[in-house]
Amino acid sequence: MSNEKKERSFVIDAVILCVITLILGAVLAGVYTITKKPIEDAQAKTDNEACEVVISALEGASVEEAEADAVDKANEFLQKHEIDKSASEGQVSEETANSYSKHVVISTIKKLQVNGADAGYVYIADAKKGYGGSISFVLGVNNGVVTGIEITNQSETAGLGANCTSDDFKSKFGLDKGLQYPASDSYPMYFKAGTTPKDKKGQIEAMSGATVTSRAITNAVKGILLYDKELRGAE
Repeated sequence: MSNEKKERSFVIDAVILCVITLILGAVLAGVYTITKKPIEDAQAKTDNEACEVVISALEGASVEEAEADAVDKANEFLQKHEIDKSASEGQVSEETANSYSKHVVISTIKKLQVNGADAGYVYIADAKKGYGGSISFVLGVNNGVVTGIEITNQSETAGLGANCTSDDFKSKFGLDKGLQYPASDSYPMYFKAGTTPKDKKGQIEAMSGATVTSRAITNAVKGILLYDKELRGAE
């Protein structure tokens, strides 16, 4: 085959590949457009149901939309405060490697009301440091006390970190446990099995064989509780 024919063949092959790529790209874009809305609707339904679950222990509780800028304010706070430090000691001018925003991002905030009166907030968020990636969850907080948690999406190891969806793990965040921000900022919100917790009201026992998952979720919860504490003006 002459060089001219070879070049022509290469050009034709390149054009064919480009056309195939464009067609596949268009097909994928079409599939994404078609499935995006149903996926968003399904996630919204899951989140709404989880919101009802995490406040179910409170009699007369309901949720309503928070202020439009509530999420922006929360995430800005998380970006400008470092983990394991108080709101004053850990405040920085911009996001750092130790910022809470490296551990949690809040996507939605809803007002928690009890018998029609404002009582706290429900946070829809992602714990960013899971073993298998982000862990989506919904957390209820009433006057600084956790009312419940629901894990809405996770990719943790089956039989280990994935047990974060179990009733046994979620019950550690139940209203009856009185879980709140630790008595000391430097305390983690979890302790390993067989060790004595330093703060019974501010710590939970980590899942056996799943410390990474436990740490990811509790660090995220701790960041939210610190922000919630600031909202309430609590000492």
